[in-house]
Amino acid sequence: MFLDLATLHFASATSRCAYVIVFLVMALSQRGQIFLWHWMGAMAASMAGSFIMMGVPPETLPSVPVTMVIYWLYGASLVLSWTGFRSFFGRPVKIGLGAFLAVLPAVLYPIVLATGLSTRFALAAVFANCSAVAALTSYESFRRMPGVARLWSQYIEAVAFGAYALILLLSIGMLLGTDRPIASAESARASLILDQVAGVFVYFGYVAMTAERANRRLVRIAETDPLTELYNRRGLAEALHQRFADRDGYPSAGLLIADIDHFKVINDAHGHEGGDRILMAFAKRMRSAFRGTDLVARWGGEEFLVVLPGATQRELAAVAERLRASVAEEPFSLRTGALAVTISIGITTMDPNDNDFEQAVQRADAALYAAKSGGRNRVCSAPAAALPDGVPKNDVQEDGVQTRCDDAAFA
Repeated sequence: MFLDLATLHFASATSRCAYVIVFLVMALSQRGQIFLWHWMGAMAASMAGSFIMMGVPPETLPSVPVTMVIYWLYGASLVLSWTGFRSFFGRPVKIGLGAFLAVLPAVLYPIVLATGLSTRFALAAVFANCSAVAALTSYESFRRMPGVARLWSQYIEAVAFGAYALILLLSIGMLLGTDRPIASAESARASLILDQVAGVFVYFGYVAMTAERANRRLVRIAETDPLTELYNRRGLAEALHQRFADRDGYPSAGLLIADIDHFKVINDAHGHEGGDRILMAFAKRMRSAFRGTDLVARWGGEEFLVVLPGATQRELAAVAERLRASVAEEPFSLRTGALAVTISIGITTMDPNDNDFEQAVQRADAALYAAKSGGRNRVCSAPAAALPDGVPKNDVQEDGVQTRCDDAAFA
């Protein structure tokens, strides 16, 4: 047995009321998340429209003033969903355009009637406007943000609002293409059921998007150094796992460890604020010195580690020397003035013969130690394979690892 229209309107209104309460709690606990207030407003407007429809007798049309209020509420619900998505993704919220689109359904209805056209055309104009806003909202929810990974829950919202737009377009076709009564119980019941189903996906999609982004933010916090915004050790390990999980061992890659020389002296002379400024500025130079495919991490304290997939020993040495020279030649800015800084770098290459990542790290660490012991401000190398005969005499042995230090970047 089908539910009567009053019961369906009541179920629609009360379910939206529950969503409003849930989002009110979320919005109050996360006051800085403006998009939650937009989405709560969208649900509240839709809820109010459903409560008003409960008082309309079945198979009759409400008066023009009541119809204007109802369509203003439904229009506002769609617009607040759209502005909520813009706020969620950090896009500017166009208040003037939003206010115009929210009011437009309410004023279109009496305007079309005033021209002498039938109620069918007035309703078709309202549905066309709402369909356009629903399609705009679907696009806004699916739109790609440069440099930002897409959320899986975005697809739910894009499909749900796309379905809203399609349902409204089909309604226009039924209004203008058939002679069925406008206020028939069957069409109203079908519309309400479809609205309920789409509404569940929309409102739970809001929750899913909020939770998914919060979870990603927690993961990013756990895997990122807060000062430099580079990977920390955990983040680098996860990035390596994702990049190379489907390979049998590690691929050919370069490994570089850079350490800021005399960093304790910098901290003692300029305080921890000065030291932090140096670390942040150096991290910025690190990011600009390497490719987007390279993995850059703060390895600990003033030590930074970079994995360069596919880099040969010669390419790695050239990159390391450019980094060393750029730091030595361009002083860092502090509140007290410019400060000359140098770095020491240890490099090695990884290959599938390495049993684990730590083997390569130990070789690069030994090369870094050799650079420090050799006077700092230099690059030292620890090849993955044994050095051939005739290596230069400034090679040293460190922890069983042969290293080579050469100011000419091993040209």
